Amino acid sequence: MALKRVVGLKEALAINLAAIIGAGIYVISGIAAGIAGPSAIIAVLIGALASIFTGLSFAELAHLYANEGGNYEYSREVLGNYAGFLAGTVWLFASAVSGSAIALSFASYFDSLFGLHTSLIEISAFFITILALINYFGIKKSAQTALIFTVVNIAVLIFFVIVGVFFIKPENYVPVFPKGLGSMFAASAFVFFAYTGFARVTMLGEEIKKPKSTIPKAIIYSIIISAGIYALIMLVLIGIVPYKLVSTSASPLAFALDFATKNPNLGYVVSVGALIATFDVDLAMMLGISRVLFAMSRDVSLPKHLSILNKYGVPSVAVAMSALAMMALLAVNFKETVSLSNAGSLFSYTLANIAAIKLGIMRRKEPEKMVFAKHHFYIIPIVGALTTISLLLFLTVSSILSLMAFILLVSIYYFASGKHLRAKPKHERNIRW
Repeated sequence: MALKRVVGLKEALAINLAAIIGAGIYVISGIAAGIAGPSAIIAVLIGALASIFTGLSFAELAHLYANEGGNYEYSREVLGNYAGFLAGTVWLFASAVSGSAIALSFASYFDSLFGLHTSLIEISAFFITILALINYFGIKKSAQTALIFTVVNIAVLIFFVIVGVFFIKPENYVPVFPKGLGSMFAASAFVFFAYTGFARVTMLGEEIKKPKSTIPKAIIYSIIISAGIYALIMLVLIGIVPYKLVSTSASPLAFALDFATKNPNLGYVVSVGALIATFDVDLAMMLGISRVLFAMSRDVSLPKHLSILNKYGVPSVAVAMSALAMMALLAVNFKETVSLSNAGSLFSYTLANIAAIKLGIMRRKEPEKMVFAKHHFYIIPIVGALTTISLLLFLTVSSILSLMAFILLVSIYYFASGKHLRAKPKHERNIRW
């Protein structure tokens, strides 16, 4: 059974925005403010710039390979099986860790709003189960759910900006660099967590209508929209609350409105938005994880059962494994999770940029086959690779060491299991538009 092309630009953009504008901004904003103070506003734009260069690399690669799996596919096709295996497994690990932390964030907001006073892990597990059921019944329903929640989520964030702008105190913006210029780049490395979903649509290549135009548009539009919203959020957040105060809160946006307006009801509105956001981003997260599992299974890089499709054309076993992996990681500390997730994503995205560099060099005499920059496209992924590597170096030492340990373990598995000796699968990717 083949996957079905049922996702248009509207749904593709919703999936990407759901993956970007989610739980990240509701928590990362406070962490970034604590790291860099007012310069966190600039850090948001640096994160967006890094995302745009890498997003252009993904868009160019997606133009050539219309398959499920995203960066796993691109790295595998251009750099070889081992690079693809690394890109896929590292991304899966980072996403599963991140997804479990976001589920706990949902549980925390849910418990505080409704006063259940029950186990956060139990709420999180139930939440993950609901996400798995939505994914099980088809990507069309997942995309439509993501679209509805994304619209509501953006409306809540705009509400925060409109209300908060009347309480801004200019003195909160000085000094701009209270902890030095380096802290701004350290903050941008954490802020990148809030953008990591920009390539989510590439993982659904075989389910996208007119992917040659839809995928690049979804990537670029989603980064621009989210960057604009994030910059406004940080500008208002730091303007209405001193950065040292907001950095102590686990729910900085709700805390900021409550602090500035003295009206807790406004904070509740933002808390509801946080619930919607965490639901939205984890729905997109599970969608992406299951599709990468499907692609790697189909290539025999992972057990073949993960590529089984149900009657709705969904890799149901992969969806179930995605849910189980997220449940198994529910005890991870949130801040360290952000750093570890970023480390995995940045490493995986660096491989995508390297693949795009090679592609640009290979195609420099065939500019008609390129989407962007034609003759000199390779310059874009070079800048993209430099930015992802630079951001990676600003993360915590423990997360970098954990990433290196994980790469070592999966590399041992790859070579010890003989995956490097296998022939390319019979269904080999020859899809072109």
